[in-house]
Amino acid sequence: MLSNKLTIILVPQKDGGILSFELSSFVIKMIILAVSVFTLISIGISIDYFLILEKSKNQRDLERVLMMQTVKIQEINNQLLKKQTDLENFEEFDRKLRLITGLQESSTRIRYIGGNGNAFNGENSKKFEDLKLINKLKKLDLDTKLREISFFQLGAYLQERTDKLARTPSIAPTKGHFSSRFGKRIDPFTGKIKMHNGLDFSNRRYSPIVAPADGVVVNTFVNGSFGEFLVIDHGYNIVTRYGHLSKYEVQVGQNVKRGDLIARIGNTGRSTAPHLHYEVLVNDQYEDPEKYLLE
Repeated sequence: MLSNKLTIILVPQKDGGILSFELSSFVIKMIILAVSVFTLISIGISIDYFLILEKSKNQRDLERVLMMQTVKIQEINNQLLKKQTDLENFEEFDRKLRLITGLQESSTRIRYIGGNGNAFNGENSKKFEDLKLINKLKKLDLDTKLREISFFQLGAYLQERTDKLARTPSIAPTKGHFSSRFGKRIDPFTGKIKMHNGLDFSNRRYSPIVAPADGVVVNTFVNGSFGEFLVIDHGYNIVTRYGHLSKYEVQVGQNVKRGDLIARIGNTGRSTAPHLHYEVLVNDQYEDPEKYLLE
């Protein structure tokens, strides 16, 4: 009868006793089982390790893509802000042109209705941000097209109103800084609140003053408050007036073109320093001259 045991004999190469021991079939099976389990665990750990490495690589790639998308979105937002600023400047220029030409506000009243701001939340916030960016781009595109329509209307209107445009003040009559604007102010002589009906340009004595539009010199005289005074009638019920002058460069009845030299800055009348007092009257009503400066 065969034995269910395994005998292992160890014979040393040098002198020494022979060693031998026996292993039962149960122990052998347990050793084989343990080796198998260890091998399977090692294989599983290796597979899991390589899967983790792959996921880590994919995660890094995804983070890199998201970072690039974030940078790109920021660039687009910066471009949007610049375009919006440019558009606002165009709108202000459009408003001044319409005021000067007398053309009413554009009749175009198209409004852009964007998406619902509550459509996305939670894990979909990224989609919501993308949608907001798309809506901004669409609205900016629409606003730009509307402004193009407005400028086209202005162009067609200006062709018909060339003469009135030439006779409407649109440039500063002189250089210098604004020392006093249109509106209520404290009178430098009385210390009381008083309406200031013009725009004051402070500059050196004898600095040149030019006509802001085509017209006819209708009067030059000495005014108690404004000293040497000059008046230009531009037609269409538009008149400009100039005070505190030191010298006239034109005569009454003379036709002038926009940019022609008409006088020199002085300090005549009630004045604390050399400057030009500039007035714009439309239909005998004082207007803020600053509205008629396109620069």
